Amino acid sequence: MTVQGPARVQVSHHQYVLLDTDAEEPDQDIDDRLAGSGLVYANAEATYATVLTGTSYGDVDVVFDVTVSEPPLNCEGWDEVVEVSLYFPSEGPLVGDPLSEDLVEVPLLGEEGEYQWWRFRIHARGRDAASAAGDIYAGEGDTVLEQHLVQIWAAPRAPETRHRLTDEVGRRRRTASPEEYTETKAAEAAHAAQPPAPDQHQHTAPLHTELHDRTPDSTT
Repeated sequence: MTVQGPARVQVSHHQYVLLDTDAEEPDQDIDDRLAGSGLVYANAEATYATVLTGTSYGDVDVVFDVTVSEPPLNCEGWDEVVEVSLYFPSEGPLVGDPLSEDLVEVPLLGEEGEYQWWRFRIHARGRDAASAAGDIYAGEGDTVLEQHLVQIWAAPRAPETRHRLTDEVGRRRRTASPEEYTETKAAEAAHAAQPPAPDQHQHTAPLHTELHDRTPDSTT
């Protein structure tokens, strides 16, 4: 499904993703997690971003607002507001739960097939209430508690900007006890010491065949 405007996005494991076809998931260790915004993080190529949700599994309401220039900043009514730069073609990212087939495509503005840098200003509210509620499935009669607004416009690559960080979900993401930190670092070291697994070509999610040709010529 192609969408500009409101959409009901499926999430799992407290997240949904924005990805280019065949882009690799960000490799994030505990130091990256603690240094992050607690709302969004991207891979090094900026072709795959993870948006963290309070909702564990189910539905989040997201509005995608694609504009020709940067919209005015308005944080009123939002708990978290963070901007990141991402690299996508004009066809736009695929958005949703990467483990399901229910992904939406958000078309951007530009020449067909052209890759360029875009600024994504992601707003979130209701993550704390959704976290307390657990799984939320609108189709089963649950009330969707979490809303996001994603404003998108073309702009040169720039550092992440954190306009507002106020909810508990984000604070927990950016915080770890000394015991948790030590245990996690030890687990990461043990994992790194394991021999690499045999190469296996796997797609992040089942995608339409015609979309697999969308690979960037450059990430500069």
